[in-house]
Amino acid sequence: MKRTHGGAVSLQSVNFEATYPDKEDRLLDEKQRIARKAVEMIQEGDAILLDAGTTTLQIAKELKNFSNIKVITNSIMALNELKDCRNIEVSITGGMLRPDTMAFVGPMTERSLEMVRVDKTFLATNGLDLREGITTPNMLEAATKRKMISVAKQVILLADHSKLGQVSFCKVADVMEMDHCIIDSGASDKFIREITQMGVDFSLV
Repeated sequence: MKRTHGGAVSLQSVNFEATYPDKEDRLLDEKQRIARKAVEMIQEGDAILLDAGTTTLQIAKELKNFSNIKVITNSIMALNELKDCRNIEVSITGGMLRPDTMAFVGPMTERSLEMVRVDKTFLATNGLDLREGITTPNMLEAATKRKMISVAKQVILLADHSKLGQVSFCKVADVMEMDHCIIDSGASDKFIREITQMGVDFSLV
């Protein structure tokens, strides 16, 4: 942190990216609350796309009571969670595996996503800033996320409060491109006031 007049600002580089193990147990209660709210938006018969991330993994853990949904994911961790669910049709995108995020990304991933259309994409992010938009440190991940947005009828962004106000290297989309955002109650009053004024549809959990 750097001390400033009236507060402090993060010195974290826009290129910083925590590894999957570093993030997995962080703010777990908040991620579980976000995931439960996300699952409320899923209906039997839906085809859904799960982005790779520690919050989307919590969604995967909540899906086992469904009997008629299709799940497509680029996440090794979500696939491992759902692999034994005979009542769910699970597809993996394939592509280049990024060990830091346990995500398949790149041209092969994007090509496989072009073959499908889904009811809902549940999108993870490294940063959610109301001016700079949705961002991530890696260009390939950003391109994959943009493709996920393009194939969905509805895009739901998942962001715990540690992501709010953060800006990473690669822009994915503007906040207004999201159909709905789910954030946890750790969000600041200022952030809630500003996102409300923008007219963004969101849930606070």
